[in-house]
Amino acid sequence: MNESIDIKKQLEVKNKEIYMNKLNLDLDNNLEVLVLTIDNLLNYITSDVTKKIIEIEESFSLTEEIQDNVNKFINIYRDNLMNLLEIKKNNLQNVLVIQDDLEICRDNLNDNYLNLKNNLEDFSKENISSLVNDLKKVIEDSFKRKRLKDYLNNIFIINLNKKILDIIKNRDVILMNTFNETYLKYLELNKNTVGV
Repeated sequence: MNESIDIKKQLEVKNKEIYMNKLNLDLDNNLEVLVLTIDNLLNYITSDVTKKIIEIEESFSLTEEIQDNVNKFINIYRDNLMNLLEIKKNNLQNVLVIQDDLEICRDNLNDNYLNLKNNLEDFSKENISSLVNDLKKVIEDSFKRKRLKDYLNNIFIINLNKKILDIIKNRDVILMNTFNETYLKYLELNKNTVGV
């Protein structure tokens, strides 16, 4: 009788290990897709915003300088965003290991999203002014400078953050759905192997 209890305990431990490994794999896969999606968006936006700034300048003569400044900004934005996503991932992994509760995990995901959103928006406000100032050195006409500043502050950065945050929110929903599916498979595995 003791032997069957020991075997059940071992199976429960092994099932739990399989479950935790699968949750971490789900998290890694989700983040990988998120990073690829964000990279594609940032690459597209880099090209798009460069074209818009050239339209504001009404000349192709400064294309290289404009591209360099936009690339610099997008690279800084990307680095900051990837750091924020890494922090989010680490927080979530800690919750998975310590709490092992999907409700707490969902709450943590929401809290992390709000922190990331606030950090990204604060970072954007600070750094968009650097881009504006760098481009003002290139663009001399005061009317064009005003249009540039309005575009970058009121359209570009707001739309960029909104798109990025929408992507992250959608990936969070997908991640929680995946976690729920994994949990149901874990319960089924326990039922089939341990009878619980």
